[in-house]
Amino acid sequence: MRRHRLGLPTFGPVLLLTLLLTGCSITDTAPTPAGSPATGLQIPASNSTGATHIYFYSAQGLERVSRPYQGPDALDVALRQLAAGPDAAERVRGLVSYVPPHAPIPVVTAHKPGELTVFAPSGWQARTALRQLVCTAADVASTQDRTSLRTLRVTVRRAAGEPTVTQTCAP
Repeated sequence: MRRHRLGLPTFGPVLLLTLLLTGCSITDTAPTPAGSPATGLQIPASNSTGATHIYFYSAQGLERVSRPYQGPDALDVALRQLAAGPDAAERVRGLVSYVPPHAPIPVVTAHKPGELTVFAPSGWQARTALRQLVCTAADVASTQDRTSLRTLRVTVRRAAGEPTVTQTCAP
């Protein structure tokens, strides 16, 4: 009696046909609703606790410095801290301010999303001091407004006889 074996030539096509017919059991799908798109980190509009950012100069140029902050008026606090200059630790890191010592503190006179108007009394004439003022004010306002720091326009009105300037904090 002769025995027939299923050899590779017969078994191969059968196995291939079985795999093709069973597939991987994944069906076609269409897009399915998944909810609203991701929005990222939500920053509280009041900035009631956390940090505020002040701009000072180093050998590399204008640098953003974080300082602890708690309270309702972040813009006023930031402008007061800017007028006070770098603290001891910041001076050790090589940070300096071009705001003259004892310069009067600037005052925010108007603020709407994307725009800020600041009155800077005498003492803020230097281009470098003005740049520190614009970037510090724009940073705080853009955080509150949830707008881009680089596009927020800051208008600085100065003492009588000095020109009004509108700038952004873009490089």
